[in-house]
Amino acid sequence: MARTMIYEEFLIDLQLFAAEDEGRTEEGSERRRKEERDKGNVPKSNELPASLVLLASILTVYLLGNYFFTKSFFLFRKYIENIHTYESFSSEDLGILFRNAAEDILTLLFPILAVGFIVAIAGNIAQVGFLFSTQAISFNFGKIAPNFKKVLPTRQTLFSLGKALAKLLLIGWVSYIIISNDFIPMLKAGDVGIKGALIMISRSSLKIFLVIGILFFAISILDYYFQKYEFEESIKMTPSEAKQEMKETEGDKSILNRRRNMVREFIRKGMLQRIPKADVVIVNPTHYSVALEYKPEKHTAPIVTAKGMDEMALLIRRLAKKNDVPIIEDRITARMLYDEVEVDKEIPAKFFRAVSIIISRLDKYRRVA
Repeated sequence: MARTMIYEEFLIDLQLFAAEDEGRTEEGSERRRKEERDKGNVPKSNELPASLVLLASILTVYLLGNYFFTKSFFLFRKYIENIHTYESFSSEDLGILFRNAAEDILTLLFPILAVGFIVAIAGNIAQVGFLFSTQAISFNFGKIAPNFKKVLPTRQTLFSLGKALAKLLLIGWVSYIIISNDFIPMLKAGDVGIKGALIMISRSSLKIFLVIGILFFAISILDYYFQKYEFEESIKMTPSEAKQEMKETEGDKSILNRRRNMVREFIRKGMLQRIPKADVVIVNPTHYSVALEYKPEKHTAPIVTAKGMDEMALLIRRLAKKNDVPIIEDRITARMLYDEVEVDKEIPAKFFRAVSIIISRLDKYRRVA
């Protein structure tokens, strides 16, 4: 008994280790993609905008090198030359100093920040287009709940680990190669002067960042296609889900098209405007409605002025009731008139007896004894 209790206490649900997409063999549909996009779930690599921002910032520094050098030198002189006066500053003076320094630094870095901001937005738009999802920015308590599945190694986590290790190795390798080729000869020269040393350091640093940016961009391209592959895998459906979605989609389309066609037909023939003038509406209570008009002085037989099925039948009944047009239930006659008589046509002779009985019930045609 004790052994059984201990076993039950440490019982593990083996379904946690099951493949999440087991049995999902059908490609994701456009409807599924739209639903995921509405949630903010789209194939996107965060590495791509980051690498583009790095490259754009490096090119900005290279193209505006004179501006950055001059501005930096001016700020260096502005604050370093007056460093001996800082000891006598009051707290208010120090606040002004820090505020001015922040403004100067922002002015210095503004070109880089502006270019980086624009490139970051462009990098995201290039991947997913213009997308704003309230569901993506809403807080979900379920995301902070512990999930044992996330502890297990997955394809996504292993790829992210490999990507991080590749970046680390590339940074070290590129830095070592460029430093060996540039800095070591500079140190051996010894007589290049401060200005020459600064120029060589700047050029070597620019090389390092530029090569790393290009390599990171190549990694981001691979990452984008991997994220796209992961997204396609995540929206795959089981055969039963695909069949159900197809049934729902086709059903929705067929119903919508049928309603549209019926409304167009009603409008084209002006049937809705003629229902209030009808003398009687014969109905099969749930599916069919046929409106008849009979003026003995000008009609040799009753004329079908409107007819409809399902939604249109209900609309005819509503309009008839609203305009005090008599509604008579006769299942067989309503169905046969709908199937065999077109709008604006007189009813055939085989319907005379059934229709005459219906008309004879109407008050306006009932003879007073």
